[in-house]
Amino acid sequence: MSENLVSMSQIYERSHKRIFDFLYKYTQNADTAMDLMQDSFLSFHKHYANAGLTEEKSVMVLYTIARNLSINFAKKFSTTREIQSEEMELHSHNPNLEKVAELQDLEARLYSFLDELKEDERSAILLKNVEGFQLAQISEILNVSVSTASRLVIRATEKLQAIALRENLIPD
Repeated sequence: MSENLVSMSQIYERSHKRIFDFLYKYTQNADTAMDLMQDSFLSFHKHYANAGLTEEKSVMVLYTIARNLSINFAKKFSTTREIQSEEMELHSHNPNLEKVAELQDLEARLYSFLDELKEDERSAILLKNVEGFQLAQISEILNVSVSTASRLVIRATEKLQAIALRENLIPD
């Protein structure tokens, strides 16, 4: 029993920040992401603690659980998301401060574009470009074939490029 507790502890220590970041990018709300992350680990512990999975496989299962919980949450509480931004003193002539504010605004706009994607496309693009997973890992997390995972990433990328073009974030 203590082996499983140590293993669960190691899995948590090595992956909880990544799972939280993934959920935060999905929900755009830190409290919701924290709740979903905790629920993900509780569900994993309940169903897989004694399954004898490797650490890599455990992390893949955690991403699958996290994704499913976030989809269920979105369906249950589909409301307009508020983009929170910290107020910054832009009257100063500090170019670094202004650049940081510009980049934060750009990042918030880019993440808001994710709302225009289908759930599976959003998951695929976040797992590929933010989390750095390979297509084989993405296919396992999403429970689709590798070719389907590839198509999802390509389709999501094309849609995001079209949105960025529409919003004048990239030149024609």
